Amino acid sequence: MRALVVAGVVLSCVMRAHATDITITAAHINPPGEPTFEAFERMKTALDGSGIRLRLFPRGQLGDEKDMIEQVRLGAIGIASVSAAALSSFAPSVGVLDIPFLLRDQDRHPWVVADGPIGRRLAQQIEKQSGLVVLDWWSAGMRHVFTRATPVRSVEDLNGLKIRVIGSSVYIDTFNAMGAKSTPMPYGEVYTALATGTVDGAENDTTGYRNMKFYEQAPNLSLTGHFFLYKVVVASPRVLARLSPAQREALMQAMREATVYQRALSVTNYRADLEWFATQPGIAVTMPDRAVLEAAVRPVQERYAQRFGRELVEAIRGAH
Repeated sequence: MRALVVAGVVLSCVMRAHATDITITAAHINPPGEPTFEAFERMKTALDGSGIRLRLFPRGQLGDEKDMIEQVRLGAIGIASVSAAALSSFAPSVGVLDIPFLLRDQDRHPWVVADGPIGRRLAQQIEKQSGLVVLDWWSAGMRHVFTRATPVRSVEDLNGLKIRVIGSSVYIDTFNAMGAKSTPMPYGEVYTALATGTVDGAENDTTGYRNMKFYEQAPNLSLTGHFFLYKVVVASPRVLARLSPAQREALMQAMREATVYQRALSVTNYRADLEWFATQPGIAVTMPDRAVLEAAVRPVQERYAQRFGRELVEAIRGAH
């Protein structure tokens, strides 16, 4: 019901302003300072004079990521940047990217995968399964654990902790395997849940941890690097079909420029975040043994490798 209401409200945003211009609604959940927010702002500027007006709705103004995906499928939202985890509910094949500890880093390995034959294969599967067009692959960085009271230095420290996770089966299974009690909830509710003790901790990239001020309620940050989270930029084929060839080329050129910027800013922010955390006396940063954490979730890795195909999983691991 909510999706239909949102569709009715924003459908008018996807229409021709006059004979040559078209307004496209673009939505995401991120606040200012985060790479996705800043990349969309840059993309909007790049499209000035192209015949395309990009109308931005950040901070989840049009709903959570699953709401957005539904609206893109309806054509009410033209473009959205959503996590691969959320998208996997509509295109199960993309869930392979959420296998824990699959990506080695956040600045090279993910793009070897996404920009090569594996990424093209997954994009085709996403379109077939969901009806959405993949415009590009963006970064939400490596994800780490942060907690209210218990610093996570080993897998034992997670035992019994209620950890907020994305509502994806692989996220839930991964933290349960490490002894935590996975607790899915919308992103916008995390700060309050930490403040009230509804959860003992959560997981996110460092920029989200800093920008959302989660450190105020959960000052113990553990650089676990358990997932790399892709933000997939998806578009409605209905909206793309309204573009002239020149507008389509302008959109793709702006997207290419935004992608380069978004990925670079993700890495820059990560380094700046670590430097800033080191200056804050209230924040404790720990570096657990990644190999030990990975060993705890090996059954999860095996189960999802069987689901998505070992050949694909090994191709992702071996991409250089």
